[in-house]
Amino acid sequence: RRLATSRARRRARAMRDDVEDGADVPEDVADAFASATTRETRAAIARNTDVDALRASRDAAKAALAKAELAYAAATLAREASRDDDDDVEFSCSYGYIASLRGCYIDIERHGVPRGFLQSGTENFARELREMMAYFDANTPETEKARDAMPAELRAKMDALRLDADAIWARERARPEISAPWILKVPYVALCVMLDKLFDETQPVQRFWFLETVARMPYFSYTSMLTFYEILGWWRRSSELRKVHFAEEWNEYHHLLVMESLGGDACWRDRFLGQHAAIVYYFVLVALWLISPALAYNFSELIEGHAVDTYGQFVDQNAELLKSMPAPRIAVEYYEAADLYLFDEFQTAREVRSRRPQIRSLYDVFSNIRDDEGEHVNTMNACQREDSDISSPNAVNAKTAAVAALVAAQYAFQKIAETALMADEVAIDVDAVMDEKVTVGVFDAILRLFDFL
Repeated sequence: RRLATSRARRRARAMRDDVEDGADVPEDVADAFASATTRETRAAIARNTDVDALRASRDAAKAALAKAELAYAAATLAREASRDDDDDVEFSCSYGYIASLRGCYIDIERHGVPRGFLQSGTENFARELREMMAYFDANTPETEKARDAMPAELRAKMDALRLDADAIWARERARPEISAPWILKVPYVALCVMLDKLFDETQPVQRFWFLETVARMPYFSYTSMLTFYEILGWWRRSSELRKVHFAEEWNEYHHLLVMESLGGDACWRDRFLGQHAAIVYYFVLVALWLISPALAYNFSELIEGHAVDTYGQFVDQNAELLKSMPAPRIAVEYYEAADLYLFDEFQTAREVRSRRPQIRSLYDVFSNIRDDEGEHVNTMNACQREDSDISSPNAVNAKTAAVAALVAAQYAFQKIAETALMADEVAIDVDAVMDEKVTVGVFDAILRLFDFL
């Protein structure tokens, strides 16, 4: 064995010596190639391979890559410089009331844990009591205080945004109706009418903040009930569904942060109504789940469908204005993050990685929020069917990729065996063997084809 290894290394050194200057063959690649091939196979490769053509192709690819990297670097630098020159291009979660007190998680170095129930409750009550007194004091324009930090041009554009409630109802009548019993339709219609009465057409962002505060409650309640069922030992087959619901809540949470960054929670009245409505909604859904999980999911499907219509109308009605407004930093951080595992996780009706938003303006933000709500509708609909198999999209993708890797590995081993038997007739693919700086050998080069795992 030592003699064979020594011979293989001598062959590898001889091969490296034969390579012309500039070829730059890594030592591990040469070792792997020398170990995996025979003299006859190398002779067949030498006869059937045009080294000069391969070198020219490699040099052209390197030049193209260098040019692309230079163009990418220039574009990135230009974009960052443009953001530095224009203060309105990007803004953080700083125009909302809650974010101004507690900050946003992307701006906090230490997240920590909350204080005790009594201490936290007492502090919040005292703070909100002062805000309530200020709200009823006509001489204290509370909403203006939170918006003072907004640039004047951005504030003017925010004031120009409109949302036509009648057009939302028209959209709902125009699309296929979501089937639901009257016991759900009555409170659903009452909730939508309440939103129309509480927020007129000049308050779309405040309406959205209220809607997103309430929209998180279904996923909190579903996760709680699935956990409760598991604690009782009644049901343990929905572990992946809990992951999906957490990803859905995480998505709605970022919708909420976007609305806060736009000042949607600046008014005490909106916070009071939204947070108390959320508490009531949470326990209503818990009660519905105890009666029938399908009923709870059906009601959520109705609410999410209304959200799709609402955001769709808002985007179409304010398209040009939204395209001229900057995207909040929290939206860019969420939709263009390096790790989009949770973003893929809640989209159970589509292929993993099939949706990768590009956020350039507030129009892109609201368009993607509308699309997110559509994905929630699909998941809520699927959860109502007894024969539906709701699984983690990432888990399904990983299992599929693992099967594909096993099939490909079997195929690769078969080809290697054929090469050993027919070295004179079958030529090894040089690009597959010498594609990168192989660290282990030929098999490592094959496995790196499946880096998506």
